Amino acid sequence: MREVDVVCPLYRAEGYIRRLLDGIASQRGVRVGRMVFPVTQTEDDSAVFEAVARAGGIAYAVPPERFSHSLTRERAITEHCAAEVVIMLSQDVKLDGEQAFSALAERVNGEVPYVYGRQFARRGIERFVRERNYRPRSHTVSREDVPKLRLSAYFASDAFAAYHRPTYLALGGYDGREMATNEDMYYAKKLLDRGYRKGYCAEAAVEHAHRRSLGELYACYRERGKWFREHPEFGGTAGAGCSLALHVLKGALLHFDVPALLRWLPDMAARWLGMREGRRG
Repeated sequence: MREVDVVCPLYRAEGYIRRLLDGIASQRGVRVGRMVFPVTQTEDDSAVFEAVARAGGIAYAVPPERFSHSLTRERAITEHCAAEVVIMLSQDVKLDGEQAFSALAERVNGEVPYVYGRQFARRGIERFVRERNYRPRSHTVSREDVPKLRLSAYFASDAFAAYHRPTYLALGGYDGREMATNEDMYYAKKLLDRGYRKGYCAEAAVEHAHRRSLGELYACYRERGKWFREHPEFGGTAGAGCSLALHVLKGALLHFDVPALLRWLPDMAARWLGMREGRRG
């Protein structure tokens, strides 16, 4: 039975922590070693720290000004984990079944050092967004696939992913770079550039859907646009937004999902405008 460690950054997690810990405890086919929770400080995180302590996990405070999508995870993996495989989670995911960890972990090795799982949503516009980004068949991507897949070759998500820790350490992780988003894509590209493969496991799934206002969605995509501006090695994102918008519209029409149809235009506009503003700087 393979041992895995778990890393999950937390922020205002009082409403998530119990379900999250129960989901981790329910996993079969792997032995969960260390559970590491960097907690971005708020006014009172005592309930979160107490829940983690009762579950036997490791929790430590991160000042808000020091939180980083990349460096916070890097510290957790390098300083607090020991297992060969590290499962990365987002606090708002709901594990689908008892074999999610094992299905993901069994595909991670020295040749495929990063594997991310499937995400799905049950309702709303996020349902169709997830269907577009997380297909029903597992696959791997190599450097030879990049000319055909272009930007999508680097698609990855640390909301539910597994890292081969020895490879991560040998390659220097995220290179000590501070990133507010897309650290997973950064690492995926690094692996492909070095001749490794990146994996996607459709059999390992989590329910995951954001409930963002249009303003929050705009801010999120503005941050992503800024990241792409700061990382020109990833090339352009032309066409990606249009493809997603058409897929979501088609799905909403086929299922006659009225709430999704009403949300479609302002939602896609917020994404496009945010990305454009972020790329412009």
